[in-house]
Amino acid sequence: MKLSEILLSNVRPFWDEASDKDFVVQMAKGLLNLECFKNYMIQDYLYLFDYIEILKDIKAISNNDVSNFLDATIKVVEEELKLVHIPNMEKLGINVDMIKKSDQNEVFSEYVSYMKSCVRESGMTAGLIALLQCSWCYAYIAGKVSEKYADEISVSSYREWFEAYTGKAYNDANQAWIDIADKECMNIDKTEIEKMVEIFKECAGYENKIWDEMIK
Repeated sequence: MKLSEILLSNVRPFWDEASDKDFVVQMAKGLLNLECFKNYMIQDYLYLFDYIEILKDIKAISNNDVSNFLDATIKVVEEELKLVHIPNMEKLGINVDMIKKSDQNEVFSEYVSYMKSCVRESGMTAGLIALLQCSWCYAYIAGKVSEKYADEISVSSYREWFEAYTGKAYNDANQAWIDIADKECMNIDKTEIEKMVEIFKECAGYENKIWDEMIK
């Protein structure tokens, strides 16, 4: 059994729980308070800078195959910030001053600190697994919610969020994460597998806390 299959079987309950979170369901139904979504967008924007930093931390200790993959990923995320994230925030009336005045939410900060510690203490594969959870959970959640609330999403003002994470480009990129993680973890022993599962579940737990924080 591939590591990705083991990870999915262990984390599915977390992701199913996330799919029923008020924030996500209200987005699907078009009922989410706009200020909540604005705050989420700001927090996600701030988080992406940490995400890029973690990618670079992993790259610094990676082999050639992983390094090339991470180089490409960093470029994609940086382009996403410039071409997608910033324009979308501008549409919502979020300007640079608002972002500068915003502090990172405590749960986001704890999540980032945990992922950095995974890289620092457990190395390249641990970092790959931590960031894979972040990518994969969005594809899973968006896919499941899109099936359950297809009619509501079709007329929701947040439809583009679901389209982004169910789209071919995002899912192809996520599959590349899965493939590189499976390749790098192909020969790890049972103890290492258990460690990777624990990291994956811990990250999923942080994601669920974030959904709760964003609805406050």
